[in-house]
Amino acid sequence: MLKKISLSVVIPAYNEEKLIKDTLEKVYEYLSKNKHNWEIIVSNDGSTDQTSKIVNSFKRRKVRLVGNIKNQGKGNALKKGIINSAGDYVIFMDADLSVSLNNIDIFLKEFDKGHEVVIASRRIKGSKILVHQSPIRENMGRVFTLLTNIITGVNISDFTCGFKGFSKKAAKKIFANSQIDRWAYDAEIIFLAKKYGYKIKEVPISWVNRQNTRVKLNRVVLETLRDLFKIRVNDIKGKYGNF
Repeated sequence: MLKKISLSVVIPAYNEEKLIKDTLEKVYEYLSKNKHNWEIIVSNDGSTDQTSKIVNSFKRRKVRLVGNIKNQGKGNALKKGIINSAGDYVIFMDADLSVSLNNIDIFLKEFDKGHEVVIASRRIKGSKILVHQSPIRENMGRVFTLLTNIITGVNISDFTCGFKGFSKKAAKKIFANSQIDRWAYDAEIIFLAKKYGYKIKEVPISWVNRQNTRVKLNRVVLETLRDLFKIRVNDIKGKYGNF
């Protein structure tokens, strides 16, 4: 009889051949010390490098590969990974491990307290940014947060940190109904968490900026604004259903 899985760790990946082996080694080592039964899911977003091959070399170590043949966006990749997860709790994280793995246990304690959605934050008391982004990126992040607060009506200090956790019930409900595939997927996830009435907790974290990010600002600003308004339009049209 198969053991019930307590924790699923989902890692979205797009052309991460330089990082993914080291990342999986570290996550595997960390989780191996954990008393819970767990799984690691890498959701490949149409990588054209050796990402899939490297991930498949870990398949005997409780690592599964899911995802897309063609690139469809990080939000879409996360949706595929989380829909395919089996854990009582699901935590997703970026492949660059900008947030310490120690936060996995911190998140699990928050779940034990009754929180159903736990969000890592770089902008609340107790958080530390050990390596900063460029000033323009940090300022744009603050503007994005302000606009998202206004447009979605959700008062959260940090929407875009790539480390979030969910109870199984919350994860399946939120991601089954998510519509945004690319830049504003974080805002939509949190909007839906509030809409469906889940208990949300922000946790302060220490964060290290990944220096070689491939995101180009001039490509994402207008798309992000479009998608933020799309969240509101989707809600008005009833595309998210009811709790």
